[in-house]
Amino acid sequence: MAIKKKHSQAEREQQIESTLETEPIEKNTDLRATLEKIKDRDGVIGYILRASTSASIDLKDPSKIIDYAVLSATVIESGENLTEAFELGKINSIILEGKEAKILSFSIGEQQLSVFMEKNVDPHSVYRDLTQST
Repeated sequence: MAIKKKHSQAEREQQIESTLETEPIEKNTDLRATLEKIKDRDGVIGYILRASTSASIDLKDPSKIIDYAVLSATVIESGENLTEAFELGKINSIILEGKEAKILSFSIGEQQLSVFMEKNVDPHSVYRDLTQST
């Protein structure tokens, strides 16, 4: 089993800040329209769509961009590590539920999408809507 280097929060924040300064991601117009509809749903906090060199972020509370970006990156990396360690195969989606909120993360082509929502929102309907638009 390969052991990956753990990144400190400061390193993640630096990576995220440099990502935010790059060119915007070119998105499929259907995906963009669907993300706009989902973002306007009650209980949806926002989303982060990441590619290897850029990110598109839309959050209701922009003061927490770094917090949500670190959470998104950590969830995706942890999911990849767990599936590799337990030989689970390809990840379709990851849902992480906390006391008051949850995150849905999955890949769309080469991009990683994380949608943040309050606990009462159904992540499965959000996933269906997003995967049908691509």
